[in-house]
Amino acid sequence: MGSYADVNIGDHELWSWKNYYDQWYFTKQDRVREVSSDDESNNFIGYKIDAKALTRRLQLAGYDLNSARHDFEEVKASWISEMKESLGYGHGEDSALSHEITENLKVVEAHSFDDWLRALPRALELSQNSFEDGNFDSIIQIEGEPLLSFMLSDFYGVYDGNQGFAGAMFPCKRVETYALVLLEISSDDVVCTLDLTDLVSGGWVDDFDDIAQLQVGETYFYGLLTASLDELNTLSSTSENAVLQRMVFASVITTMEAYLSDTMKRHVLNRDAIKRRFVESHTSFNKKMNKSEVFGFLDNLDRTLNEEIDRISFHNIDIVKDLYKRVLLCEFPEEHLSRLRPLIFIRHDIVHRNGKKIDGNIISVSQQDVVELIELVTNVTKAIDLQIIDGMLVD
Repeated sequence: MGSYADVNIGDHELWSWKNYYDQWYFTKQDRVREVSSDDESNNFIGYKIDAKALTRRLQLAGYDLNSARHDFEEVKASWISEMKESLGYGHGEDSALSHEITENLKVVEAHSFDDWLRALPRALELSQNSFEDGNFDSIIQIEGEPLLSFMLSDFYGVYDGNQGFAGAMFPCKRVETYALVLLEISSDDVVCTLDLTDLVSGGWVDDFDDIAQLQVGETYFYGLLTASLDELNTLSSTSENAVLQRMVFASVITTMEAYLSDTMKRHVLNRDAIKRRFVESHTSFNKKMNKSEVFGFLDNLDRTLNEEIDRISFHNIDIVKDLYKRVLLCEFPEEHLSRLRPLIFIRHDIVHRNGKKIDGNIISVSQQDVVELIELVTNVTKAIDLQIIDGMLVD
C-alpha cells in the first residue's frame, strides 16, 4: 500500500511519486490548502501556479524550446541507432517483430520535433479517452496517421531503459523537456499543480497547518531598501528645510537604483542560466573574438560582468525595464512608471544641477512629495521583488 503525489499541467499528469515527493519548481509561496469537511473529494493540499509562471521558472533554470529540441534530437538519434541495431540481431526479415521495428523506424526517421509537437494535443486526448474506456491495446492503428499511431502504441527495437521520459508520446530524456512541450500547447492561465492530498491523508507528509501564517517573502536587497526608505522618511519628517527635502528626495531614487543594481548583479554573477542570458543580450558582448581568446574571456568573465553592470544607469527606468525583462524575465509595473519617470528627472536636476531646473529656477520639494515618492518606489520595487522571489527557487 502507499500514497501518491503527482505534478499535473492542466489535465495532464507529468510525473508522480509514491510515499514522498519532490518540490521541483514549486515554491513555498505556491502552497494551497483547500479543505472542506462537507465534500472531501474536492480537497486539495499542495502547490498551484499557472502555466506562464512555470514556463518562466523553467526558462530561468536554463530550459526552453531550444534545449527541448536538443533533448529531442539526441533521443531520436539514439532510437534510430538502436532500432537499426535491433534489426541486425537475427530477427527474420519476415518476422512480426522485425516488421514492427521497421515500421517504427520509418516513423521516427520521418518526423521532426515540430511534427511531434503538433500531434501531441490529439495524442493526449486519444490516450485519455482510451484510459477512460479501459482500452489498453498495445498497438494502435489510426488510418493515415502513422505518427499518431506510434505515439499511442508500445514500440519495439529500443530497450525500456532507453525509451526516455515520455516514451513514444514524446522523445526526450528530461522531465523539463516534456513539461515544456506540455506548456507550449497550453494557455498561460492553465493551472499547474503538485498534489500532495493523498500523501497528507496517508500520513506520509505533514499538512500545511501554518499556511495561514505564511508571510510574503522578500529578498535581502529589498529588506535593505525598505530599511533605507524608512530612515529617509524619518529624516524628512524632522524638518521642512528645503535643502534637506531635496537631498532626501534624491536619496530615495538612489536607494531604488541600488536595489535594482544589486539584484541584477547578484543573479547574473551567481546563476549560470541568467549569466548566459545577460551575455547573449547585452550589446557590449556583441563584438567578435578569435577562438584563441575564448579562455581568457571566460577567465575574466565575472569581473567583466561586474564592471558592465556598474556602467549601467539604473536610474534610466526604460533601459532597466528592458534589461530586467530580457535577463530576469521580470516585468516592471507599467501603471506606476508614468509617475516615476518625471520624478527621476527631478532627481537628476537635484544631483547634477545643484537643485535647479534648466531655466535656473530652484526645484521645490515638500515633505509630502517625499512621502509620495517613497510610496511609489515601494510599490514599484515590491512588484519586482515578488517576481524575483518567484524565480529564486533554483537557488
